[in-house]
Amino acid sequence: MLLITQHGSPSSPSAQQGAEVSILETLLRTVVLVGLTLALAAIFRFWEPAVKLSQKTATTHAWQSLYSVFHIETALGREQLILVGIILFCFAVALVVQVAGLFALKMIRNRS
Repeated sequence: MLLITQHGSPSSPSAQQGAEVSILETLLRTVVLVGLTLALAAIFRFWEPAVKLSQKTATTHAWQSLYSVFHIETALGREQLILVGIILFCFAVALVVQVAGLFALKMIRNRS
């Protein structure tokens, strides 16, 4: 899809939003995102306050209702749902951290 600018030259929508991201930069961002997610997941595995928080969360009424929504009746199924919840939470936090970091880098580059 091409857009016509004021000067009559076609431009892509991505060009209007800023410079395109290279494949190498995309791969680097992906590796950083996966690394942050795994690092945060390791915190939930090895840091005692985070372990207690996840256990406390898993016993809440809202979390218990997820077991019935997904028809989970076994202990293994419950553990897998808790693991999926932890990974999704860690991914969301890692994504926020990455976006904040990219925004901070952009602001620093613009000042220079």
